[in-house]
Amino acid sequence: MSSVASADSPTDVNVSWGGSGVVSGDITAGDDATAGFVTAGDAISGSYTATDSNNNPYGYNVDSFSTYFIGSVANGFINTGANRNDSYSPMYGAAGQTSWSIVDTDGTASMAYRSTTNYASMVDGSYGYQLPGGHNIAVAGATSYLIDRGIDNGGGESGWVFATGDGSAILDSMVSTANGGSVQFGRGGGCYTDANFNATGTGGYFEVEGAGDNNITFNGMGVSSGGGALSLVANWLNNFSIGDYSLTAN
Repeated sequence: MSSVASADSPTDVNVSWGGSGVVSGDITAGDDATAGFVTAGDAISGSYTATDSNNNPYGYNVDSFSTYFIGSVANGFINTGANRNDSYSPMYGAAGQTSWSIVDTDGTASMAYRSTTNYASMVDGSYGYQLPGGHNIAVAGATSYLIDRGIDNGGGESGWVFATGDGSAILDSMVSTANGGSVQFGRGGGCYTDANFNATGTGGYFEVEGAGDNNITFNGMGVSSGGGALSLVANWLNNFSIGDYSLTAN
């Protein structure tokens, strides 16, 4: 005798905007996931979608969820993220994963962010969902900007990148993954690695950090640690570039 897991039709949310001021939204997908965004500025445009699949794959009582933000801002900010609140813990460890993407500038900025959750993991996979040119955050014409993007598994493993400066900056972060036991930041998810940062201006600050209970490895730089926190910091002038900041933490 076989059994079939029950499933309902997906629930979709689609929002788009253009103009100035503030737009925000919060999503609760049952007890499986939460997500949201806020953007504000002199000029804002973009769209946001979220889907609660209501599919209960394998009868694990965890529905799949996805969210996608793409938008632009002038003299303002964008802040978006998601939380994985349920897991099939006997096989995949505890839930509690979270990821985020933030840009704040007095110039112009664009951002693409996509996250999916299911019974096994959180995957921030943006292959086919990036900005034109294959980027995730792009800043131009700024006398000041801040970029903050990361993922945390809620169990001691995380990876994040933080940058400030003036002028222009481009961050690629095509995929990151997290489950109850590990984090891959800027890599994983069955995709090729696209994790680089380039900036031009009078100067700025760049930091990428991984934290883990047992091991942190910067995959593109051949640097590793047996646990704790490991970071790369740059205080740069005129221009800065890093070709692969991706890391694994467990």
